[in-house]
Parts: sequence; structure tokens; C-alpha cells
Amino acid sequence: MKNSVMLNRHAELPLNKDKANLFLEIMMAITVFLFAVALSGYFLVDTVVNKWNQNIAGSLTVQIMPSETELTEDEANLRLNKVITFFENRPNVSKVVLVSEQQMQQLMSPWLGADTDITDLPMPKLLDVYLENENFDYEKTAAELKELAPYASIDDHRIWLHRLLELAASVKTVAVSVLLMILAVCVLSIFYATCTSLGIYKDIIAILHIMGAQDGYIAKQYARRGFVIGLFSGVVGLLLALLSFRFLAYMSADMEQGLIGNLSLTAANWLALCSLPPITACISMATAYYAVTKTLRKIM
Repeated sequence: MKNSVMLNRHAELPLNKDKANLFLEIMMAITVFLFAVALSGYFLVDTVVNKWNQNIAGSLTVQIMPSETELTEDEANLRLNKVITFFENRPNVSKVVLVSEQQMQQLMSPWLGADTDITDLPMPKLLDVYLENENFDYEKTAAELKELAPYASIDDHRIWLHRLLELAASVKTVAVSVLLMILAVCVLSIFYATCTSLGIYKDIIAILHIMGAQDGYIAKQYARRGFVIGLFSGVVGLLLALLSFRFLAYMSADMEQGLIGNLSLTAANWLALCSLPPITACISMATAYYAVTKTLRKIM
């Protein structure tokens, strides 16, 4: 009866006073912080790639250079309309849009300043040509455009977009590698910290075995400790990551958006980040349980 009462208690091992607890808490908080930062970087790169594919891949830009001689308004409109008509009659072109002066002002403001008036500058006219599909013949169109209007040229986004997409894919691969390394470090740290704790309390564990305690009973105590530490450290690490995001957002508030645009995480991204503490707790619990059962089979 006395043995039964002892085995029903949940604190035969003084794990709350274990010196390894502080190490695990600090290590896991840093791990979650780094994991959250790397995961956010992956999400942001993926968002940028999707924006590029949606906004750039299905279009091209036509630049109409200003004339070296002064033209009347009718002559300038004639030059412009000739190019617009040329593209409107091309197959696989859905629409042609003239970039307005206001849009040009916004495009040039990062380089010339927001207060610079570009109406007095010899700025080219820009056309956004939207394509219906990827079967557009760039080479043939460029050659025919050069014959019709030598003052106009096509800016093919495919070359530099392809390079940017390759760079983004490399960055995502590195981010995934970093995430896997962080996860491996976290699991190994929990495993070896648990094994060290087992060595410290091996005499108490031996007594518990004599009294009838099974390996699973002891492993559950370590698993409970691992869950609590993992959840606490996960919350701390996530809060540190959120504070870092807030600081970076504040520091970059005045920066020009440029090509990247206004980056933000989606609701699914935020859900993934907020799930890190419970996931960390479960990983910590499972690792501690496995470490105890595996080690006790060898030493007992």
C-alpha cells in the first residue's frame, strides 16, 4: 500500500530543481526565436516570388524615347498611337495601357525625389502590354517594332525575372536548410540534457525501479517537464521574434518600396508562427520521453 502511494505521486524526481532546466529554457527560447525569424524570411521570399509571377511574368514594358527634335503635340501623339496600335493588333495581347504622368512621377520619386517635377524633363513614354499567355513571340515582335518605330523598344522581363526567381529559390533552399539545422540542434540538446539528468538521478531511479516503477512512468515525468519547458520557451522565443519584426518594420517604415513592394505575412503565415510554441512543447515532450526510455533500457 505504501509503495502504491509513492508511485501515484508525480514528483518522485526533483526535476523542478534540475539545473538543466535553465539551460533548456534559454536554449529553446533562442531556438524558437531563430526558427521564427528563418521561417518568416522563407514566407516573405515566397510572397515576393508570387508577386513577381503575378505582376510581371504576364506583361512587358515598351519604352518610347523622346524625339531629339522638338515635336508638336499631334506629332508626339502620332508616334505614340502608332506603337499602341502595333501592339493592340498583335496576337496574344490582351490590352495596352499607357503609364500616366502621375504613375511616372511615383516611379521616378525614389531616384529624383518626391518633390521633383518630371514634366520638364525629357522622359520616355511607357506602355504596359499585358499578355494573354506565354506564347508571345518576343523576338519577332521586337524586330518588327524596330522597323516600324526605331524610337521604341521592348523591355523583356523574362531574362532578369528568371535570374531573380533562381536567386529566390536559392534563398528558400538556404532558409529550409537553416530551419532543419535549428530543429536538429534543438532535439539533440533536449536529448543530451535529458540523458545528463538521468545520470544525476540514477540512484533515485534505481530505487523507483525496485519499488515497481516502469520505464514509462519515469519517462512521463521527464515528458511533462519537457512539455512545460517547451511551451514556456516557445512563447518567450516567439515574443522576442515578434518584437524584432516590430523593430524592423519601424526602421523600414520610411524606406521606398521599389520592386519588392509592401511585404507582409498572410493569415496562414501568422498561424504557422503562432503554432511554434505548442509544436515546440510537443517536440520537447516526445524527445524527452524517447531519451528516457532509450537510455533506461541500456543502463537498467
